[in-house]
Amino acid sequence: MNLISSFSFRQNVLCLMMAMLPFTGDSQYNPDRNPAAGIKLGAYYFDGWTGKYAQHISPKLMNSFSGRKPKWGWITSSQKIVDQQILAASGAGLSFFSFCWYYSGKDKYSTEPLNNALKFFQQSAYTGKMEYCLMVANHKGFEIGKEDWDIVQQEWIRQFKTPGYLKVDGKPLLILFSVQSLVDQLGSEDSVKDALQSLRAAAMTKGLNGVTIAACISGDRNSVSQAERCGFDILTGYNAHSAGFTAKKTQVPIDSMRTAENRLWNRVVKTSRLKYIPVSTLNWDPRPWSAPNNKYDTAPYFVGYSEKSVYKSVSGMVNWISENTTHITKEKIGLLYAWNENGEGAYLTPSAKGPDFLRGLQKALNNK
Repeated sequence: MNLISSFSFRQNVLCLMMAMLPFTGDSQYNPDRNPAAGIKLGAYYFDGWTGKYAQHISPKLMNSFSGRKPKWGWITSSQKIVDQQILAASGAGLSFFSFCWYYSGKDKYSTEPLNNALKFFQQSAYTGKMEYCLMVANHKGFEIGKEDWDIVQQEWIRQFKTPGYLKVDGKPLLILFSVQSLVDQLGSEDSVKDALQSLRAAAMTKGLNGVTIAACISGDRNSVSQAERCGFDILTGYNAHSAGFTAKKTQVPIDSMRTAENRLWNRVVKTSRLKYIPVSTLNWDPRPWSAPNNKYDTAPYFVGYSEKSVYKSVSGMVNWISENTTHITKEKIGLLYAWNENGEGAYLTPSAKGPDFLRGLQKALNNK
């Protein structure tokens, strides 16, 4: 075949191949494009699995919800098992853990069992496979007041300087669970704003560029406005399970959560000028932790949590992030609730009986 006829043949084949592609209205259509490329996806990590708090590994969880038991057993807070969790999470595509961090008093937080996994993570031979950040769980029982601020500020900065600490806009990311608790404990929104600025300034004296501070919000206009007035840099959340519930139903299909969280994400970015880290609520079913003060036995919960639902949740977040680049952080960060909230039914930890939630995560990130 001569040069001219060879060129013409290749042209004809190319035209035929292009004609067979589905029309999308996008001149840059690429069937191999992966929306997850460049996205940094993390998951919240709750270390209630030390065996120190009986309410976490409850009899009901062990007996009636045994399928949630991780393949390592219920107690996963050890160096060996944290090592294996790092390998499992990073192997499935997670970039970081956001550890729930608890302040239990001046002389106690360093030995607080709920903070054990963070220490194991930092000591792990595999810690270089993932980054991490703190999500300060300053809810009831772990409030942070005026007399505590200097103490926690010093500890947070020490953490920020640890290799592998996650940065946003060149500054370590700190997430705070309850804005209202800070307002109540510090006295006013202005006091919270001053405290956050004090943290940023103190970090700069230690050689950091400052701190990027994120607020967990419910997503309504009032929570957004409060976080803005308090001087936060970023908006995010922990979970938004109630947004997915439908009226007068106890068992709610998990698909409704995906629809609801998309509405929530869109509402937040239309309401605020602040950058946003979306959180996908993988599931919510806290019946194993039912108690007289929470009525979880009769409260709504989701059904249908599966490998497929994880795939859909993560794919939905990935697509939303890729379509809303002006509203998210330049690092394209997203969060999942959660890595190991097994008691609340939102978990990715592999179990002996399945299903394989990590496979759903991996497929979504690999655009399978």
